[in-house]
Amino acid sequence: MKKLNNVTDYEIRLIRVFKAVVECGGITASELSLNKRKSAISTDISDLEKRLGMTLCNRGRSGFSLTPEGNKIYKASCTLLNNIDHFRNEVQKAQIDISGELVLYVSDNAVWDERLKLSQAISEFHMNHPNSYIKILSGDPIQVEQAILSGKADLGINVIPRVSSSLNITKLFDEKLYLYCGFGHPLFSTPDEDITVEKTQKYNFIEIVTMNDEAIIDYMSKVNITASAKNLDMRASMILSGYYLGFLPPYMGKKWLLEGKMRAVLPEKIHTSNAVCLLTKKSQEHNPAREIFSNIYKKIAG
Repeated sequence: MKKLNNVTDYEIRLIRVFKAVVECGGITASELSLNKRKSAISTDISDLEKRLGMTLCNRGRSGFSLTPEGNKIYKASCTLLNNIDHFRNEVQKAQIDISGELVLYVSDNAVWDERLKLSQAISEFHMNHPNSYIKILSGDPIQVEQAILSGKADLGINVIPRVSSSLNITKLFDEKLYLYCGFGHPLFSTPDEDITVEKTQKYNFIEIVTMNDEAIIDYMSKVNITASAKNLDMRASMILSGYYLGFLPPYMGKKWLLEGKMRAVLPEKIHTSNAVCLLTKKSQEHNPAREIFSNIYKKIAG
């Protein structure tokens, strides 16, 4: 019996072939599994026997069977290959082990927008990288952009206020915005047929933070802006007061529409949309956590 001092990659390959042959029940039966011809498999088994200095199996007209030595080598092969696979998996995990802090900066009221699927992305990321520390901040669109550009945050989810050469911008979806008034406003109980686009422009308006639509820019240039509220919650509160007209995404207006406290004003004529985007800074140091979360989020929300 030969003494095997070192197990090389070549021997490991032969051992894998031997293990497959045993588990398939013979050389012929293993051809499909190994994607090799019977003659090549037989050569591999013979080579392994020569290197080990022992007969591992009986193969011929009488069928395939393991020798006592072959049975021991098969069991040892299973242990060896399982350990190799375990080692490989642990190395891969170590290479992508994410720890430390990941800072996300998202637009206000993101939790109410089901299309963002932020909680789903956080769940998937944390499940695979439990050692990470996720910090979420929120603000208006300009604050989100500034946080990314200043390095305060790793990733932003935002209604982009303007295109910047310093940002990587991945569009996720378009967010519709409709004009709303609250109970008590003169337009709340006015029949649709008595409302015109020009008539709506005579009332007090809440400023829109972002405008990327030429039609809405022209529309807003003719209204009386008497208030501002960068946070959507606060904008909704001002609309509910009955004194102002303001734009909200439908997921924000839905609750109060159902309660009879808000009304969408000429939704077929007065509306706009914003692109909801994923933002990162172009000139950033390599950050595996940011890249992994970004890929997860693009897959889920895109």
